Amino acid sequence: MKDIEVNVKKSPKRRKAVIALIIAAVSQVLLAVILFLIPPLIPDFVFGILMALTFLDIVVISLILTPNYNLGIFFLVMVIAAIFFRRMRWPVTGILFTIGFSGLALFSISFAAIFLRRFKRNPFLRFIGFASCIVLSIVSMGLLWKNMHWPLGNYMLATGLGIFIPFLFAFVFTLPGSNYINWNKSERLLFFRVIVIPMVFVYTLCVLMFVLPELWTAITRSQLLPFSMLDFELLNKPGIL
Repeated sequence: MKDIEVNVKKSPKRRKAVIALIIAAVSQVLLAVILFLIPPLIPDFVFGILMALTFLDIVVISLILTPNYNLGIFFLVMVIAAIFFRRMRWPVTGILFTIGFSGLALFSISFAAIFLRRFKRNPFLRFIGFASCIVLSIVSMGLLWKNMHWPLGNYMLATGLGIFIPFLFAFVFTLPGSNYINWNKSERLLFFRVIVIPMVFVYTLCVLMFVLPELWTAITRSQLLPFSMLDFELLNKPGIL
């Protein structure tokens, strides 16, 4: 089986592209800071556009420099940054959540196809890896919908978590017979960086949000719902009208 690790070719064009993107990202951040400090304050959408362009530059740089199996960790870092931004009440939190969770979902979908196509001699990675990527993509989109307070977030999360239960049993009972000791380096890297690390991270978030909501509220300083209203009843008593 071919080693699927992708190494970056240090060509002059690639180095020039990375340098140009780094200069653009730094310039955008400096411009945003200058505009933020000099009155009058710039509108939020201008600041958001500058930050979005900066993060887009970072994504492109990561795509150029990072082996493909590390992109999942990059998107997890984006989610962690979004949680920190939400706690600090800083702008572009929604952009970070969108990039992080949607990027993780696309990353999982792409590797689901890779597992089916390239691991015919490793049934565990072929089928369990494929199933884990599908489940992770559904749960990631559910977490995005939930954190952005979009409709159907609860249904997407419930679907992903419902599929996760039988998948977890299949994962636990088939892992001992997977012949892990004889796996090569690429297979082990993919197992941990594409399956184990994203899965532990995503389901830790689910536990914090639904099992320990008080802790999640303390971390983010925000409720899972934008607001809550209690039902009330108008009393029809003499003298009110």
